Amino acid sequence: MNKVLVLAELNGNDLDNGVFELLSLLNNLNVSNDEITVCVLGDNLQDKDGILKQIPCSKILAHSNIDTNNLNPNILSKLASSMIEDLQPNKILISKTNLGQDLAPRLAFKFGWGLVNDCLNIEKNENNDWTGIRPIFGGNFMSKINIKTPTEIYCVRPKVFDSLTDKTISPEIEYKQFTNDLETKTKVLKRINEQSEGIKLEDADIVIAGGRGLGGPEPFETLDEIAGLLNAAVGASRAVCDAGWMDHSYQIGLTGKNISPNLYLTVAISGASQHMAGCGNSKHIVSIDKNVEANIFNDAEFGAIGDWKNILPGFLDTLKDLVKE
Repeated sequence: MNKVLVLAELNGNDLDNGVFELLSLLNNLNVSNDEITVCVLGDNLQDKDGILKQIPCSKILAHSNIDTNNLNPNILSKLASSMIEDLQPNKILISKTNLGQDLAPRLAFKFGWGLVNDCLNIEKNENNDWTGIRPIFGGNFMSKINIKTPTEIYCVRPKVFDSLTDKTISPEIEYKQFTNDLETKTKVLKRINEQSEGIKLEDADIVIAGGRGLGGPEPFETLDEIAGLLNAAVGASRAVCDAGWMDHSYQIGLTGKNISPNLYLTVAISGASQHMAGCGNSKHIVSIDKNVEANIFNDAEFGAIGDWKNILPGFLDTLKDLVKE
């Protein structure tokens, strides 16, 4: 029987969605609720009982009222280590957030356990052994990794799995007293949330993105107009962001943001493997590119081959007419 620990983040009053995705992954692996403990990391958790009960699991472990100095990684590492030593799990799942990808290697090093970072999926064989799957060589290949240490750590890429939202499960919450020294040589002075207009790229149901083939920043005004009509978010390829046409907060890909919209519309994006690594979980991809051999057409459900200057205006006019109706 597995003993699975899921680490969850509570930033202020907001639960990171990663915990719901990790529970969905475990559900796909047919891991029973009795095998799962969710450990929550955050500030003053005992005052946030109602928020924690939103997590669809049987058991939640949280530390009693502790100020973690705005999720200071050094403090959270001590808290997570304490929970791990108490529970002695043989599997640990962490969402690959900014905090998660900091915490996972710290724990792997501290305990001497194996880690699959940037994990896209987990397979289970007939012996109940797990295999982590992660991209290598810029996303051109997938590597299957078996961990041979007593405890296995998987840092799972977000936006790969649907969220588990089973409201029939009511968790039992246990608050643990932590008496060890939380002194650290570092201090988080301030956290600044990224400000963005419109729909957040990672949460959008529809995303329209432009590539280097647009030739400059001006065509993104047209993409913005289309996005407004579709209630969509605007993204960009790395080449666009490197050129300074769009801020890097709009970048989609292996070194940018991961998205999983219902519809992903690309304009003048060739579909390099590094880009597709960040959008490969899109439900439907529709692409416009003048190169018939563009890699994007291997993944696109529908494609328009031609110069975007000849295709996009008509598409925009049709959208406007549909909105009027």
